[in-house]
Amino acid sequence: MKIRVAGVALVAAFSLVLSACGGTESADSSSASAPAGPFEYKDARGKDVKISNTPTTVVAQSTVAAALLDAGYQVKGAYGELTPGADGKLSYQAGSLDPTKIEVLGKTYGEFDTEKYALMNPELLIDYTFDQKGLWYVPQAQASRVEKLAPTVAVPGNYKTTDEAIETFVELAGKLGADTSSPALSKAKSDYQAALAEVASVAKSSGLKVAIMSPGKDSLYVVNPAMLPEATTLKGQGLDVIDPTKATKDVFAQQSWEEATGYRDVDVILVDARNYDAAKADLAKIATWANLPAVKAGQVYPWYASAPYSYTSYAKIYQELATDLGAAKKL
Repeated sequence: MKIRVAGVALVAAFSLVLSACGGTESADSSSASAPAGPFEYKDARGKDVKISNTPTTVVAQSTVAAALLDAGYQVKGAYGELTPGADGKLSYQAGSLDPTKIEVLGKTYGEFDTEKYALMNPELLIDYTFDQKGLWYVPQAQASRVEKLAPTVAVPGNYKTTDEAIETFVELAGKLGADTSSPALSKAKSDYQAALAEVASVAKSSGLKVAIMSPGKDSLYVVNPAMLPEATTLKGQGLDVIDPTKATKDVFAQQSWEEATGYRDVDVILVDARNYDAAKADLAKIATWANLPAVKAGQVYPWYASAPYSYTSYAKIYQELATDLGAAKKL
């Protein structure tokens, strides 16, 4: 199930679980020398991927590529969310990727240039999977041909915590040749841990009640924190991230706008950063949203859905959150 809401078409609910742009954690990522091999990896589909020599021509979905870059590994090509905004910059979902240094095979969901991919003589493709079957950003119509051109690795789309998610990419980057014991990566991890400690401190002193949401045109999607790695990580630091008022075993509870009144006791709302700015004007016209105390108090802050799982990325995300929470008041 992948969901794209508030101006981005609903595709299915798991696509929102991926949660800021940051610098690379290894200054020597592009020059990392691949180990001789073999490359072996058991992926999220239960598939044992074995390649006699460690691949050097690697292509990845953009958020995956950004996470690998922050862990010290530069891919040769990427596809995904790579369309520059009005300011000419890529979305935070692309992390520190530089499109001029890679082959861009697609700039948004549903785009994948199979011909260009074939001409690269690829040795490995890496993408997320949410159903343990398909590759998230590889269009279904092209999946069979893509699978024939090179081995593919599917990494899990969801994790218990951001720690687990980040370590998945650090491990994979190491298998591809990154120096995962570098001082830069160690520093990034320390920054990440320090940012989480700040969140814990603010959570303890403030007692704030927090909800994570993705407002849509016709519905409100509220995160079930047990199903989102950011939420479980924050709860582990003592932050009171509440459950949806409508019980669900999925990542999101889909609720009507009339049901939004059930969140009047929430002090802070974390909202999907991918589309909130574009949707603000429309949301202001929805009375049940506009009259929520957190909204009226201006205590609506970004949730960086689909951010790269890296220490650099989440150090910035959690540091920003700690600052936002520190400025918020109990309502």
